[in-house]
Amino acid sequence: MVTKAVIIAAGRGSRLKGRYEHVPKPLVTVAGVGLLKRTILTAKRAGITDFAIVTGYRADEIRAAIESDEQVDVNIDWVSNDRWEEGNGISVLVAQESIGENAFILMMSDHLIDSQIISGLRSANLAKDECALAVDSRIDRIFDEEDATKVLVNGGRIEAINKTLDDHNAIDAGVFVCNPTLFDALERSVADGNDSLSGGIQILASEGRMRAEDIGELFWEDVDTPESLVHAERALVRSLGKPTDGFVSRHFNRKISTRISALLVKTPLTPNQLSISTMFISFIAAWFVAQTDYMSLAIGGILFQFASIIDGCDGEVAKLKFLGSQFGEWVDTVADNVSYLVFFSAFVYGTFQHSGDPRVLTLSWLALGSIVVAISMVYVYLRMSGSGSIVSFTQAFSNEVPEEKRGWFHRFSERIKFASRRDYFAAMFCVLAVANARWTIFWIYALGAMTIAAAILIFVGHMMLSRGFWPSSSEVTAEESKLVSEKAN
Repeated sequence: MVTKAVIIAAGRGSRLKGRYEHVPKPLVTVAGVGLLKRTILTAKRAGITDFAIVTGYRADEIRAAIESDEQVDVNIDWVSNDRWEEGNGISVLVAQESIGENAFILMMSDHLIDSQIISGLRSANLAKDECALAVDSRIDRIFDEEDATKVLVNGGRIEAINKTLDDHNAIDAGVFVCNPTLFDALERSVADGNDSLSGGIQILASEGRMRAEDIGELFWEDVDTPESLVHAERALVRSLGKPTDGFVSRHFNRKISTRISALLVKTPLTPNQLSISTMFISFIAAWFVAQTDYMSLAIGGILFQFASIIDGCDGEVAKLKFLGSQFGEWVDTVADNVSYLVFFSAFVYGTFQHSGDPRVLTLSWLALGSIVVAISMVYVYLRMSGSGSIVSFTQAFSNEVPEEKRGWFHRFSERIKFASRRDYFAAMFCVLAVANARWTIFWIYALGAMTIAAAILIFVGHMMLSRGFWPSSSEVTAEESKLVSEKAN
């Protein structure tokens, strides 16, 4: 498996003019992270451990910035290209000594790419004399097709590559997996008067040794001009949604939170600080819903929904700035669940003060108590499974048991799982609070909380016993197993 990458960061980047001129192009920030740093950390996420970074223009500034950054904790061999004003093929050639005889990933520091593109190239089954280029066949989606390097692909092989190619069906995405055979092709191209990387690639293509790996729907962007930088930043922000997002999050919350995150990445605020801030917004909302009047209930509901929107920002900022960690997952999970307990406890208190009926307290504390126990079970599961994110639990709830083997309770729980998502219950609370439907909220909370808690308790208990996460002196009965799955049959 390929573990080394060459990153070309030698050019002046003269087209990225205006307010970016005072900074070397590899240090220009996109969504709060410099281009070169983003390239390094993206490759690291894909499994690359060693780097040869070729610099030329303002090399000392670039190296000092990267070496002083604690986030960049990889092995780097700095390669100097004194001929940086010549074609980019020269920058690749000067890295030959650093590479040796092993295959390597070749990247451009001014290209934003999805780490899965690199992962796919790392696992490509190349012959010793072959190279492969990631290409994008979605030509109509290219931001600046005129400036892009065009590629003609036939049967998975590249036949031609050039910026001025008229007959083409793909675009060069700027990342390669190469064997050292590339250096020989580049030397031949330079000898023929073409010192561009594309010149060497064309020689390999003409000999049938250049493969094309289509990136499908994965993201990439070439940052060459101020306009493309703005477009790239917007594209990164648009990509922040998750497959696990609920309906409200997907169609409403994310549209707001991503715009806020686009501003937050330009500040020193960390994801953990955002998680704590969201929790305190929920505490303020809790104070309002603990009151008995309509206006306080409505304001509390709106603030709780606002906290739900802001709750997405910590993960979005972490993704954009490569600040994700298991500790951060735990901070987010703990902050979220503490805010839920405080908020709904305050709502129970406000409803009791509003009605004076002691049965409200009895039913509410029963529901709240069951939620506390259920949350505790989830925490035990997360600790035992080595995760800190509640998302891993919800995915396990859906994926652990094949659909055809799910018992009636598991199927029922799966259908109402959406109601346990923060995006849904916060939005529902907000709407009902503004409508002054306090008692509707109360009954939904009381009955829904106990149902969801029962589903969590049965599922987590069954999963832990079946996986052996904790010792048990008794076997799970067939009837107990059927509540979650029908594997006992």
